[in-house]
Amino acid sequence: MEKSSPWQPLTHEAVFQAVEEVTGRKLSNLFLQRNSYINRVLELEIDKERERLIVKFYRPGRWSREMILEEHTFLRALAEREIAVVPPLEFCGNTLFCFASIYFEIMPKKGGRALDEFDRQAWEELGRLLARVHLVGEAFSSASRLRWRPGAATRYHLQTLKHSNYLLPDFKEPMVKAIERLIEQSDSWFEGKEQILIHGDCHKGNLIHRPGEGIYLVDFDDICLGPAVQDLWMLLPDEPEKSEQEIAWFLKGYETFRSFDRSSLRLVPVLRAMRIVHYAAWLSIQYHDPGFHSHFPEAGGKRYWSELIRELQEIVYSLT
Repeated sequence: MEKSSPWQPLTHEAVFQAVEEVTGRKLSNLFLQRNSYINRVLELEIDKERERLIVKFYRPGRWSREMILEEHTFLRALAEREIAVVPPLEFCGNTLFCFASIYFEIMPKKGGRALDEFDRQAWEELGRLLARVHLVGEAFSSASRLRWRPGAATRYHLQTLKHSNYLLPDFKEPMVKAIERLIEQSDSWFEGKEQILIHGDCHKGNLIHRPGEGIYLVDFDDICLGPAVQDLWMLLPDEPEKSEQEIAWFLKGYETFRSFDRSSLRLVPVLRAMRIVHYAAWLSIQYHDPGFHSHFPEAGGKRYWSELIRELQEIVYSLT
């Protein structure tokens, strides 16, 4: 049964009032909902100037105020080094605001095209971009964000699933066993690996290309402490051993600024299993939201859990 939406307070009128109070600017009637499921992201427009703004309302209860401000500090540090990111705008010395117990930020709209395919030049540019992000991330190694290793991140996501009725009772035992075995077998693989602040959710959907400016990295919600390879593997067209050319191009760019631990490529199967668990937990947070099933019609059913557990088990067994 669907519960009431946590977004009910965000009526058109309420959003306009909240943003106008922060910016001190009158908005036009433009109100476009951007593609985002966990948060609410809206495109608004300052009246007369026709300047577009992106306003992101953070899902209540997901991140604390301190954690969001940590994200903002990281983005400002990147922007100060002229790294291609989009930091939030500042008003009266603040970048984070609150309406009806929902935190929100305001950013300038940065239009660009999605990147479907990467050629050699794009791979090298991505390498340089992420190396520079990771250089800054080294200075944030004591951040309060989640540590991206099975014993921390996956264990946390397991608890999220256990406490949600999204995980059907008949599938709870095999799912829990597969995740616990993953943690037991692979957490030690992360010993001695770097733990720097990384993007954490680096896939094609979080990259845009702006003509004359290059590739921008966006959506830093999921920053975490982990190895640099986490920001590479989701971009690869296939498994690492089948993506040698793309990795070589990427590393040519990356190692212009920072060394890369090639042995960390061994972690990719584990990172893929962690991603499976993370995504299931991510869905469970939204499971009761109105409209969830229209966006994710296959999620949560018997077939969904059967296929997910089988995929997870195959990865776990391959690690032995």
